[in-house]
Amino acid sequence: MLNPRTPRTLRPGTVGKLVAALVAAVGLGSALGATPEVAEVTLLVGEAQVLRANGSTEALQRGARIHVGDRVQTAANGHVHMRFIDNAAVSVRPESLLEVQAYHYDPQDPKANEVRFRVEKGTARSISGAATDLDKSRFRLNTPIAAIGVRGTDFIVRSDTDSVRATVADGVIVVGAFGPGCMAAAVGPCAGNDAREQSADMGRLMAEVKVGDRVTRIVPAMESLNGNLNGEREYGTRRSAMAAARSSGMAAAEPTAGEMLRGNDSAAADLLTLAQVNMPDLNRPSDFDAQLIWGRWGIVPARDDHVSVPYSFARIGRHVTVADEDFGLFRTNQAGSGALFPDTLNATVEFHLTRASASFDSGAGSEGATVTASNLTVDFARRSFATGLDLLAASGVTGELRAAGEIRPDGIFSVRDNGQRVSGAVSFDGREAGYLFERSAGGGQFRGITLWGN
Repeated sequence: MLNPRTPRTLRPGTVGKLVAALVAAVGLGSALGATPEVAEVTLLVGEAQVLRANGSTEALQRGARIHVGDRVQTAANGHVHMRFIDNAAVSVRPESLLEVQAYHYDPQDPKANEVRFRVEKGTARSISGAATDLDKSRFRLNTPIAAIGVRGTDFIVRSDTDSVRATVADGVIVVGAFGPGCMAAAVGPCAGNDAREQSADMGRLMAEVKVGDRVTRIVPAMESLNGNLNGEREYGTRRSAMAAARSSGMAAAEPTAGEMLRGNDSAAADLLTLAQVNMPDLNRPSDFDAQLIWGRWGIVPARDDHVSVPYSFARIGRHVTVADEDFGLFRTNQAGSGALFPDTLNATVEFHLTRASASFDSGAGSEGATVTASNLTVDFARRSFATGLDLLAASGVTGELRAAGEIRPDGIFSVRDNGQRVSGAVSFDGREAGYLFERSAGGGQFRGITLWGN
């Protein structure tokens, strides 16, 4: 899941281009009736279209620009991700309609910022950007019957003709039914006792408003909120697909008979030189445009996990490679047939750790853990890997993971020996990798997930 406090970076030059376009639209285009350009489509799966403020309709493509007043509509197979000029992110799920009603971002004058969306129908996910971080009272997401304000957050909302439901992955939202103290034209959270706060710390709960309600209710979350809320049949189908993906990934994560026979190449692993981890926060949101992404099977993330995203998001355009009871590593589907890696990919490559979420479990309970040093080296010519992690629990317990072995023809690798386990995969172009790990130490066990780039 994405964390609004650590926004993801756009492709080089994209932010500058969008800001320049916004300045041009506001400063020069207003006389011509132009609306500001505020976002770019960064991912498109299936079919979707944009209904422009001038009445025209265009089929969406990746890289398309979104303006204030645009309405993004997805088909039954459509899914759209948009990245805004302040690094906010919005995802529009199938059979949904979202309107960008207002988007003004001025880092020098936060009180002038205004972010306003309307989800007319369907499901959308909103992840706050800098405009909301600077002043959280300047955000509003409206639906036909209720409004959502934020306190800096990542949330999912589902709107239909009868109800609005929202869950929180990170932070806090305020949900209020429209009425005297909650007007659609306002900005920020609704005030009054009828509105309710919903936070990620509240666990498996969601905020709900039904037609005719004056007071928001906090009720048990529905697992299907990330998918489709329209019927038990589709809910059951999604759950079956998720169970099948998890089962497949767990089978792939187990070492093959040949891998068990070869075992861990400890000599190769011990030769690694680990680099100290200098990134301030490895436990940060996954990049939705990446080829590898961790999906979690539960709607609510585990404590201290900011890397994984809900399964329903991870599977869009991807398939599971390896998995455990909590997570699956999803990889973009291969375009066409042929060899997994290009013929030119025959060098030895050192990867750098980009994301990691870890914990330490012992008889005293579970606590957070961090990676203090790391290395992943892949020899594409020999189809082999070696990796090492230095681990530190919050209580001071340390652990060392060292593992090496072969990479299968499908890009998956798995090693297990006494006290440790590594199971992961490499992307089809060889530029990304990820693995889950376990390591016994200090009377307990380190567990976690990682993502790597080169």
